[in-house]
Amino acid sequence: MKTYLLFSGVALLAVTPPSFAKDEVGPEAYPVSSGLDTPIDDAAAADAPAATGDTVLDRLNQLEARIRQLEARNAQLEAQNAEVQTRVESVEVRSATAVQPEPAPTFSDVDGKFTFKPRGTFQIDYAAYNERAGGYDYSNGTDIRRARFGFDGTYGKFKWRLDAEYLKGVASLLDAYLQYPLSSKLSITVGQHKAPYGLEANSTDALNTFLERGMASNAFGAVGAERRIGVSLTYATDTIIASAGLFGSGETVTRNTATPDEGYGINGRFVWEPINDTDKLVHLGVSGYHATNFDGNSLTIGDRPGTRFDGGRIEQIVINGTNPVGGPQTGAKSANYLGTEAALVRGPFSLQGEYGKLWVDRFGTAPDVSFDGFYIFGSWFLTGESRSFRNGVVDRVKPFNVFDPSGDGLGAIEIVARFDQLDLTDDGLSPLKRKATTLTGGVNWYLHLNVRLIFNYIRFKGLNSPLYVLPTPMAGAGDRTAKGDVYQTRLQFDF
Repeated sequence: MKTYLLFSGVALLAVTPPSFAKDEVGPEAYPVSSGLDTPIDDAAAADAPAATGDTVLDRLNQLEARIRQLEARNAQLEAQNAEVQTRVESVEVRSATAVQPEPAPTFSDVDGKFTFKPRGTFQIDYAAYNERAGGYDYSNGTDIRRARFGFDGTYGKFKWRLDAEYLKGVASLLDAYLQYPLSSKLSITVGQHKAPYGLEANSTDALNTFLERGMASNAFGAVGAERRIGVSLTYATDTIIASAGLFGSGETVTRNTATPDEGYGINGRFVWEPINDTDKLVHLGVSGYHATNFDGNSLTIGDRPGTRFDGGRIEQIVINGTNPVGGPQTGAKSANYLGTEAALVRGPFSLQGEYGKLWVDRFGTAPDVSFDGFYIFGSWFLTGESRSFRNGVVDRVKPFNVFDPSGDGLGAIEIVARFDQLDLTDDGLSPLKRKATTLTGGVNWYLHLNVRLIFNYIRFKGLNSPLYVLPTPMAGAGDRTAKGDVYQTRLQFDF
């Protein structure tokens, strides 16, 4: 281009009268009218030779100087344009990664310092009961098992979460906490969150295999675990997850004259996963807690038979903290729990189980009592997927092909079976046996990463159960045993 301009200038001068060319040589021939015309390369301007007196030569020298200025200006504009383009591309990349449509978007500011993501779960149930013994009138019909909505995100290095739940016509706060990484492996969490306790209990409810957790997990977790206000530390590597914390009561704690202060406890959990690959897992764990200062020095321990649809509990005991007239205190002073957990995954097959034992210390000379329970279940994916775990808890099932009736997508289909037992028998409270068992068979159909249809058939039995409402049998006629069946389905969507 430079050569072309030079020859063009020579041709122009060749046909221009000398007087005209002479008048155009001075600086006034190039008025500064725009930024584009402004000489910006001082070095190029300084290199312009002095006038020689030869009109044609001076004209060529001026054109060469001007060309150098334009080249410098062009290089500067190209650099500025490249910088702008880089910034635009950076913003586009941040926007693309910040707004993910699968299934809920994550929003962030331009530099990604603050992120904000909605999260939620809803579960719609239908259940039908068959009463086989005991005379209890069960409730059949539809129900919204859970309706949760909240937000989580980050602010710099902080992670935060805030969500609530609508359940049986009552709204309550679930998680409300801040988490901060003290190092690459150690983090601290402050606020209301799940206390370290068990595998099913510390996994998200929407990701557990059955409609409800094991009976012992629910019954013993209500004594000294679940969501509580406190502070905890978590140490995590590829194979070890260890957490411990100091907790008060949950957000709904009440005060009374018997125990003016809220309850508190210490919780801990240790998990070892020597193998955790795409289709194989070995998971072993232990957890425990110490809890004290119960509301009214009373404890009610029990659970429903693998379903929360009907309010009746298959087994329940009450340790009453009310003093007899003129008598000593006999209520619950403190409780200690120890539990074990294990899971094995091999391709589409898996096994999982937990065992837990609860000891309750009572005031004065009242005998201490203890209870235990366990579950074990097996799982088989007909479509070949595998159950997965992350950070010591159950992770989301990812179908190989999402459900698509117009194509070949079937989703993931899982067959499951579980035996579950809760034993609340203790001679220190009653000579009667109080043991509940359930046998559950089910199908999980994962239509999508976040959509699941669940069917559970539950056959249950409870010895000396609150669900037995018939007159007390005559001597030798047998225990007060309640028996029944549950047929329950659930449509679940979570994000």
